[in-house]
Formats: sequence, C-alpha cells, structure tokens
Amino acid sequence: MQIDEKMVRDLRKKFEIELNKREIEILQFWRQEIENLYKRKYESIGSLQVNLKELMERMGNRINLLQKMIKQG
Repeated sequence: MQIDEKMVRDLRKKFEIELNKREIEILQFWRQEIENLYKRKYESIGSLQVNLKELMERMGNRINLLQKMIKQG
C-alpha cells in the first residue's frame, strides 16, 4: 500500500495539533501548581523556597520518569 504525500502531510498536521494540545494541558497543569504557590500566604521567604524546591523536585521526578520510558520504548 502506497501512502501519498497529501496523506503524510495530513497525518503530520494532525499529529502536531495533538502534540500542541497535550503541551497546552501540561503547561496549564504546572501553571496552576505555580499559581497555587503564589496565592499562599508565607511567613518567610524560606517557606516559599521550600515549596518551590518541592515543586522543582516533582517536576524533576516526572522528567526522569519520562526519560526512562523513552529509553525503554
């Protein structure tokens, strides 16, 4: 079965649209997490830093998990 160029372009465009939708969802999630930190009342800068560090660790854990999944792929 031969796939013509138009079909390849259409598939590529659909794929890129889906990727963009997923990227939007991911960015919205992390933006909400940051917004939650921003809205909290902090007694000191230190407590804000602790919460920011926890968020960075969560993001790092997710990145590491995804990288492992790609390697196993």
